Amino acid sequence: MAVIIGGGTTVVSTQFPNGGIVSVQFGFNPQVDRLYELGSFDPYDSNVTKTRTISVNIYGSRTDGTGGSSPLVVTPSTTCTDAGATSITVNPASCVGSLLPFIADYFVTGYTYTKDNLGFGQESWSFTSKPEIPGFAGTIVMLRGIAEGTIATGDGNMTALQMGVVVDEAASNDALGAPIEGESGSVQGGTPGIGDFTVQRHIIATSIGGSIGKNTTVDGLVGQASIQIPMTPVYI
Repeated sequence: MAVIIGGGTTVVSTQFPNGGIVSVQFGFNPQVDRLYELGSFDPYDSNVTKTRTISVNIYGSRTDGTGGSSPLVVTPSTTCTDAGATSITVNPASCVGSLLPFIADYFVTGYTYTKDNLGFGQESWSFTSKPEIPGFAGTIVMLRGIAEGTIATGDGNMTALQMGVVVDEAASNDALGAPIEGESGSVQGGTPGIGDFTVQRHIIATSIGGSIGKNTTVDGLVGQASIQIPMTPVYI
């Protein structure tokens, strides 16, 4: 196991151009399908598919509006072309030896935003690469589905835009044009016996990122958003 020093590790991407990255997790994962035949324990052949994944946790913008992520459009694919990749390079600072930069073009699959009343808002991004298949001579196209998820709304909550989510209002509402919402709450006895009540709105998003980390407009407010973006590889 190689030890990586966070203070010497850098992440380079136009999606996160101004620093503020809290942590990053990255990996290169093979999926192996071994083909067996009667009379032998040796595989007849093997099919291998490799996928790169990365997750980035980053602060929202500062009080002066600088820092944080750039907004990213996540509308569904309408043609058989790549949905738009994000280039990310991780330059790890290793204690022993040297690790090569971890470089790939990624497609976003998830976005969350969280902020407590007195906290600094943070975003979490999840990405995947195209499948890498040794010997495959065709073309792989990544198509994006509908970006759906939930945002906390109502009293004491930030707006969707402040959390870095642009909502497709018409598509998100029900057949009568009303928001689709769920509710949950809890409280306990004692002194002072504090509880909470939350309204979760189910939405379709068209853009993510560019949230507020801290400024006077969100002081005292909380934020909670979670968006899933399905990506489907098409082999042509």
